[in-house]
Amino acid sequence: MLHALLKQYWGYDDFRPLQHDVISAVVAGKDTFALLPTGGGKSICYQIPALAQDGFCLVVSPLIALMQDQVLQLRNRDISASFIHSGMSAKQVDDTLDRASRNEFKLLYVSPERLLTERFLNYAEWFQLNLIAVDEAHCISQWGHDFRPAYRKINELRSLFPKVPMLALTASANEKVQEDIMQQLELKTPEIFTQSVVRKNLFYHIRYTENKQADTTKLFKPSKGSGIVYCRSRKRCVETALMLKNEGIASGVYHAGLPKDERDFAQKIWTERHDMVMNATTAFGMGIDKPDVRIVSHYDLPENIEEYYQEAGRAGRDGAKAHAVLLYNYNDIERLRLSTEIHYPPEDFIRKVYSLVGDYLQMPVGQGFEQLQAFDPIVFAQNFKLEMLKTLSAVRLLDREGFWQWNDQANINTTVQFTTDRTTLNYLEKSEPALSYIASGLLRLYGSIFHYPTNIREFEVAKMLRIEKPQLDEGLKRLAALGIIDYQPALNGSTLYWMHDRYAPNTLVLNMKHINELRKVHEERIAQMIAYVQEENICRNILLSAYFGEKTEESCGGCDACKRHAKLHKVKDEIKERIIAIIKAEQQISIKELTSKFPEIDSHKIIDYIRLLSDEHLCRIYHTGIIFAS
Repeated sequence: MLHALLKQYWGYDDFRPLQHDVISAVVAGKDTFALLPTGGGKSICYQIPALAQDGFCLVVSPLIALMQDQVLQLRNRDISASFIHSGMSAKQVDDTLDRASRNEFKLLYVSPERLLTERFLNYAEWFQLNLIAVDEAHCISQWGHDFRPAYRKINELRSLFPKVPMLALTASANEKVQEDIMQQLELKTPEIFTQSVVRKNLFYHIRYTENKQADTTKLFKPSKGSGIVYCRSRKRCVETALMLKNEGIASGVYHAGLPKDERDFAQKIWTERHDMVMNATTAFGMGIDKPDVRIVSHYDLPENIEEYYQEAGRAGRDGAKAHAVLLYNYNDIERLRLSTEIHYPPEDFIRKVYSLVGDYLQMPVGQGFEQLQAFDPIVFAQNFKLEMLKTLSAVRLLDREGFWQWNDQANINTTVQFTTDRTTLNYLEKSEPALSYIASGLLRLYGSIFHYPTNIREFEVAKMLRIEKPQLDEGLKRLAALGIIDYQPALNGSTLYWMHDRYAPNTLVLNMKHINELRKVHEERIAQMIAYVQEENICRNILLSAYFGEKTEESCGGCDACKRHAKLHKVKDEIKERIIAIIKAEQQISIKELTSKFPEIDSHKIIDYIRLLSDEHLCRIYHTGIIFAS
């Protein structure tokens, strides 16, 4: 049956490695932990079980855009699915939960912040769950690279649904984080599946350089297929794109500061072409499924190994040879060492930022719970003349501590749902023909819009209806005011979702003990990243495997360390041949005379080579220090 569902809805004949094992364990009712690297097909591990059993799967996911994308794909496959996230109105949330309680979905995606709220609990007792899937499960661990406090609530679902199995999924977690995930989620004697972090077609290269621009250009010239250059700033993305274009290399730019339509267009062009390089911040990652990326380059040093591994893993998903190249210099090392002070500013500064954000957004003390507001922290910092990086860090820390949810690339699409009946629409046709025209057009274009909140594309709708977009926007507002539709306009860019009513300064409680623990973890991760890039003699696959708790002694043969090792062996062979040639020519020669013929090499190394040759019976050494040919 599992293979039949895979073929029916996805058109695949067989599962990827470990997918069938994970699905079988879940369908058998077992708690399961699965570590599948980027591109390993995690979503099918809960989507197939949802279809194979009565009831529906509750998916906890932290990324709004990913939820929207997956729900759209599922609906396109005629699978009933919906989502609940911080960008939805109370009416939309209530309607979706009501439909879920009537078992109208096979999958319901929920952001962790929306779990176990009073509104959620009012409906939860009616849910017929067949699985609880926790995506990006590393977010539950404070030792992980993307800790989200709201994830700590998930284990409370166990008391609500004690017989429902739980599936934890992640693409990158070391042994400590894996154990913490299973403990925090209270997985009961879980089935554990971990796919090897080693990808035999992907080769890692760490290169020290004092000229990143020239070395980046060399990577992609001549054209070597699709590529990605990851940069740590928006400005750097633009600079590298222009640099590559000047060298005749097709290049695009992607970062959270660009309008959504520009980002979407850039990604679309890059996806369709096979010779283009995308210059991007880490905002470019979610949902990328381009198989033919040949090179992923890091222009700047990532702050932790998990982040590096995930981004590098976007190369070579088609199984063909690919490369991940990280360029660094001593400035990068120093930046990482100083980053802890930036990421963890003093308590008084954090308190100041919290207070100023409330003032900036005009949020009164005692209000704000579950409100979503547009918020650009860069403009905010400039407005109050605050140090930019420390301000961003304070906003992010307050996010991690659960005061609010900051999303720097919300991309919340416009959603519409009809909340009236057909009779009312008939009245509308007679009384408001212009509005009726828009309503009828929406119903024609979106079949689902009468049943649940549906993403719409305003420009496409306006074009199909042959009206201007402002006219459409005004029409949607009026339809909402008349109670005919529930309308949530698009919200793009950076947003802030309040997890509590705003606290007064004297009631704001910061857990500095926990923040200092996070600071220590950050320092450890920085040290691990620096140690990784500075290690030159051990195969990169062996290093990564050890970091993620996997044991392998097999060298890849193609990374920078392996190539360096092979080159050294080649040099040794050349030196040995020169030594043998000299001994044969001289017939006998002292060690001192022989070492003097290699002024460019340390004499101790030459002596070591001579001993190796003696062991191999290629020469004879007398106690007088004279060497004879064999």
